[in-house]
Amino acid sequence: MKRHLHEPLTKRSAAIAIAALLGLALLGWGGWNLYLRFSGRPLSVAQTKRAIWKHLGQQSRAKKIQPPPESADATIFSTGIPAPVLTTPTNRAGRVRAVARTSRGPLDMPETTLSEYFRTNQALAASYDTMYRFIGEQLKATDAVLAGTNASREFTALALAGEASIYARTNALDFWLSARICDAYLWPRLALVEGTNRAGVSQDAVLTVCELAYRDASETNNMIRAYETIMARSTRTASVDMARFRLALIYIDHGRNAEALKLLQSLQSLKSVKIDREIATLERLLAQKPK
Repeated sequence: MKRHLHEPLTKRSAAIAIAALLGLALLGWGGWNLYLRFSGRPLSVAQTKRAIWKHLGQQSRAKKIQPPPESADATIFSTGIPAPVLTTPTNRAGRVRAVARTSRGPLDMPETTLSEYFRTNQALAASYDTMYRFIGEQLKATDAVLAGTNASREFTALALAGEASIYARTNALDFWLSARICDAYLWPRLALVEGTNRAGVSQDAVLTVCELAYRDASETNNMIRAYETIMARSTRTASVDMARFRLALIYIDHGRNAEALKLLQSLQSLKSVKIDREIATLERLLAQKPK
């Protein structure tokens, strides 16, 4: 054994060693994608969160990401009551800077007491690593809210995490991160908002955020799996119908018209003229299809 350890490496041995190291590096770098590809199953919530924080640490170049002060006390503004116009801290050089109130944009999530803080900082961010740092701050704030005792904390967490997913997709253009935030923070709490608009967080809003994230990440299978899960587990007709309808639209986009038609015809509580027209169109297309 000792004699072999002291012998010089041959070219073949060196090549094998290098290949092994590269293989380990590849597994570490693409662990998530390789896991999904070969196992066909997503990671657990805990595993997904670890992947998120590793990614955020690399992209933000920050050794440690802290939530904004008093994050644990964040709440959703009551419906119909606009968020107050306040001086917004920007975290630049440790100073508080007065800025003009920014536009919310096409966000489906309700306004929280931290929304303006993150919206302003995302608008002022001059680099991608800064954008990632604020996405990390928003997820830290989400975790702080979840650890608190406020009765509506999970609804507030849904709103904060939904905004973080949107910023990852639209600002940082990181579709993988946007989708993983949905996996770790939104889907696990979807049952909270089934059939309710409590605190302004609707099931439709959560589904829209996740569907856009999965679509832009080219993860159609995740979208299909998610809607199939709702259809299999939900006891609410309205929730099942919403999943059927959204899944039918995905099938239509991918030319799976027969499956889409079956889903639309099975709708019980969700009825509209638009759906009737879609059913008629699919029936006509399938009738014209060569047998």
